[in-house]
This record gives sequence, C-alpha cells and structure tokens, in this order.
Amino acid sequence: MKRSPLAPVLAALVTSALACGGSGSSSSGTGPGGGGAGLQLTRGAITERAAGSITVNGTRIDTRSATVHIEKAQRPESELEKGMVVTVKGTFDDRTGTAAEVEFEDVAKGRVDDKGTDFLVVGGQTVRVDDSTEFPDGSRMAGVSGGSRVRISGVPDDRGGLRATRVDHDDATGEDLELKGFVSDLSAAGFTLKISPDAAQAWTVTLAPGVALPAGIANGSYVEVRSAGAPQGGAIVAAAVSLEDRGEGEATEVEIEGIVSSGTSSDFVVDGQAVHTTATTRWYLGAPTDLAPGVKVEVEGHALVAGVLQAEKVSFRAAYRLQGAAADVAISGAAGTLSLLGIPVSVSDLTEWRISPSALAAGTTIEVRGVPRSGGAGLVATRIEATNDTRLVLQGVVSSADAAAGSLGILGLTAASDASTEFHAETAADAPLDRAAFFAAITPGVTVVKVRGRDATALSGTTLTAKEMELESQK
Repeated sequence: MKRSPLAPVLAALVTSALACGGSGSSSSGTGPGGGGAGLQLTRGAITERAAGSITVNGTRIDTRSATVHIEKAQRPESELEKGMVVTVKGTFDDRTGTAAEVEFEDVAKGRVDDKGTDFLVVGGQTVRVDDSTEFPDGSRMAGVSGGSRVRISGVPDDRGGLRATRVDHDDATGEDLELKGFVSDLSAAGFTLKISPDAAQAWTVTLAPGVALPAGIANGSYVEVRSAGAPQGGAIVAAAVSLEDRGEGEATEVEIEGIVSSGTSSDFVVDGQAVHTTATTRWYLGAPTDLAPGVKVEVEGHALVAGVLQAEKVSFRAAYRLQGAAADVAISGAAGTLSLLGIPVSVSDLTEWRISPSALAAGTTIEVRGVPRSGGAGLVATRIEATNDTRLVLQGVVSSADAAAGSLGILGLTAASDASTEFHAETAADAPLDRAAFFAAITPGVTVVKVRGRDATALSGTTLTAKEMELESQK
C-alpha cells in the first residue's frame, strides 16, 4: 500500500487527541450547522462585529450570554474584534447560533524583527498580510515599525508561515516572545515546535533552568511557548510551556476555517487539523480539483477518527468571482492592482497566478477569484486565470435585493434583470425559477449569487444587465 504523504501528520494528531483526552470518534448528530445534539464547535476569523454578536464562518452568533476568554483571561464580549480567530462552542444552525464560550488566543506575540510591504517577521516567524488583514488603527503596515511589538491573529499558510487576519500593537515592554504550535521530537530536555504539523519551518525548544514541561504533553500536543528573548539560530529557550486545548476532541460537530497548508482533496491539513474526505463529502463554491495548498476553505464534519476530521462539507471561502476584460493594469512582478467590471482588484505574491503576470494587459479576458478588501471597496485576488469566455460574470454575497425592480447589489454593482433574464437554483442545469421565487430565496448579507451578462455590452456604468442569475450554495 502506498503511504500517504500526510501519514506523519496524522500520526502526530492521533497522539495529540489521545494526550488531550479527546475521543477517537464523536457521537453523531445531524451535521454541523444542523442543530444536532451535543457540543458544537466552530473556529475561524470574526468577519462581522456588532453589540452582542459576532459572525464566524458565515454564521451570526449571539454572544450576550457567552463566557469570553481573551488570552485565557475572562473578558467582556465587547472586546471581541474583527479579524480575531476565535474558537466558539455552543449551538448553531446554518445561519445563526448561540455561543456558550468564545476563546481567543494570539498565534504570535513579540517584537518585529523585519518588515516589508506585505510581511512581518516576529520571532523568526514570517507573517504575511494582505488587504483583508485587519489593522485596528487604520494605518495598516505604515503604522508598524521595525522593533515595535505586535500581537498576531491568523492561521498557518502553505509557505510555512502565518497568514495574518489581524495585527494589533502590543503595549508590553521587553523582549519576551510567545509562539504557539505543535510538538514533535519530545524529550525531557525539550522538543521541536512547528506552527502546523506539516510546516517545514521548526524551532528547537529547550527549557530554561527551573522550567518543567506541563503534565500530559506529548508529540502532537498544541502548546504555547514563552521565551525571554528572540530565537537564536532557530533555537528557543522556553521560560514557560503550557498546553492549549483547541476543543475538537470534545465536540460532536466541528467547523474549521483556514488556509490549506498541504495535501490533496482526499487528505489535507487546514489550521493544523488533518482532514479526510470521501465520495460522500459535499463541495461548495468549488470542486475537489480546486483544493490545493494556499486555498482558503471551511471544513465541517462530525467525527474525529484517530484525530482526523471526517469532512462532510468543504466550502471554498473565495466566494467572489469576476470575469471580463482587465483594465487599469498596474502590475510589478506579481503584485499591484487592476480593475475588472469597474471593481478594483489587489494582487500580490499570495495570489495564485494561472496566467503569467507579465502577460496580463488591459483588455485580457480573465477570471478572478477573491475575498473582499478590509474596510474598502474591491477584492483581494486569490486566483487569476485567462479565459476565452467573453461573457461577464459577477459572483458574490448579495448586499441588497429589490424584488420589485428585479435587481441585486453585489460589490457595489447593480445586477439588473429584464424580461429575458433566466433565474436558476444551484446550476443552470436545474429547473428554472420564476423571478418571485428567486428573490424570495435571497437573504442580503448571506446569499451568494452568480450573475452572467451576455457580453461586454451588458455592463453600462455600474449596472450589469443579467442574462442569467443563479443561486450558489455556500454552506
């Protein structure tokens, strides 16, 4: 039998599950988001914040009665902020939920060793940022200087680093460093630390005099390491080591969002969690062939079998797609800007280029997948590829809907229908809907719709006249 390249990762996570007291499998409910009995867990970045609620993984969660821990200290729920990657335990359905517990932990905290236009180095760890990263003061990278202290919320990426969802200034003084990751090569003298079990970069952790390893630590455990200083040559002297409980083992339903750091559509790792899919796994906003390292996904499942999440659903999180002729192209290397359908698009070395950046010019017909910019109009491109399809395509979360006028708002554009527009449910192959039924199925802020225009003449100013409007499943 051919050995899976993820076998060492899965083995490490099995050990972690057993060490942390998690069961090999969980009791069955009705599915994540299905309201089944037992503890439900969802982990991801906060994308919306209002008094008494947060939105995580597309679900608006009531936090008014929740116990909130920020860096292990109990805090008021008002201190939760956009961009924080949180673990929420409670009860959820597809769109709403009620939290019993909300926990937030930084993945890195320390002094900035180096910075560029789209990255920071903290404690030797590369932290990549893009236009979707939250900066609380609005100054973004301009407000971060070398030598300053920061707190990073984010997830492991496919390049051995972190993808920041939020960067905060840290008012603490001193040189102390905090990093979280997974344990391997454990001995009485220390261990190897990786931010994800499959990460190439690793730190050799030894213990400062008088420091003991926590009870229950094992290979595969997720831990926080504190050090009085920055790593030296990849070595960290730990002033403290503590076990971190991520909660998957005790939950009957698990939902995790993050960057695929390694693997294929059958077995992959996301946010340090090994995932297995089968022929019955349902795929949304993409196909198994779209699953690759660097892609952002949300995975839902019931059972952790030997520490591996058995995926019932995989949803691609770049729900926004544009297709048309590129304009305002200003690309240097692999970074820069362009516009598509009049919508500004940012690109960087985090973008998956399926066309050579040097071949992209005004008038080139392309398809762009992406996520909304943080605090601004437009998209951050996750993928760009050339296409021979001359139809215009606009896909994204509906911001407004006018059933009487037969129009939708998406990314600042108005998608208008006329007497010839066709309305569909999941795909164009499904039985057509009438306009009333189509608009009755739309919830602004939640529903994803794909709009196709016949050709370039379908766009006039900020109005796209639709040949077809199609509901897209994203849960």
